[in-house]
Amino acid sequence: MESEIFTQSFLKFTFLIIFGLSLGSFCMCFLSRFCKNKSFLSIRSYCFSCGKKLSILDLIPFFSYLFLKARCRFCKEKIPIELFLAEILGVFFVFIAYFFSKNLLEFLVFSLYLFVFWMLSYIDIKFKAVPQVLLWALFFLALISKLDINEIFYFLIFEDFKNGFLVQAFSFAGFLFLLKNLTAYIKNFKSKNIQENLGDADIIVCASIAGIFGFKASFIILFFGALLTLPFFIFGKKRELAFLPFINTAFIGYIIFLIFNQDLT
Repeated sequence: MESEIFTQSFLKFTFLIIFGLSLGSFCMCFLSRFCKNKSFLSIRSYCFSCGKKLSILDLIPFFSYLFLKARCRFCKEKIPIELFLAEILGVFFVFIAYFFSKNLLEFLVFSLYLFVFWMLSYIDIKFKAVPQVLLWALFFLALISKLDINEIFYFLIFEDFKNGFLVQAFSFAGFLFLLKNLTAYIKNFKSKNIQENLGDADIIVCASIAGIFGFKASFIILFFGALLTLPFFIFGKKRELAFLPFINTAFIGYIIFLIFNQDLT
């Protein structure tokens, strides 16, 4: 009996590691091509230095980086360590999603949510702005994770709203803001421009967090995210920072706190 439990646990954690490494590698591939304005779907994986197409052996997450000694097999150009770290980070995200989720669907959706959030943060660091397609993907992943048919029905017939001026005013204002941005995104869908107004991106991200964890949790995460920026403003020379990475860090910290709090209780 114990051997069966051990085997099941071993297979489960092996799958999680492979899944995390693969998603981390995929996300880094997407980010590399996005940042260099390269085609993502029409071209096979290739070395950015020599242009040689990579084989399956060159694309095995984690192990390829080690076996190739962090260099391209063809031109010997050094492979960015970001790729290796992204794969390790992918495993970390997958395990967070596993311990936090209650079922397979929630695990898959929340895993994708974490990875999209991370990609937005990475792009924000590079460009101080984010692509709308990832921004809305994050929001709709949050919507899927908490989708309730009854809630949608009551919303459409304007029933079951909580009383109170502030709740209703803020909720309706937030709804109009999200509707305005979603309409603008659909209208300019064919445009390849990234989101210019970063403040709007921050609000949509925080709205997705509030949809999953509630208004209070979103406010706490936003507060600690802002708190993390203080040393950079006090001791750093730059007065302009990418804010999403700080929100992401506070968000991951909040998730880890919830996981350990569940274990303690």
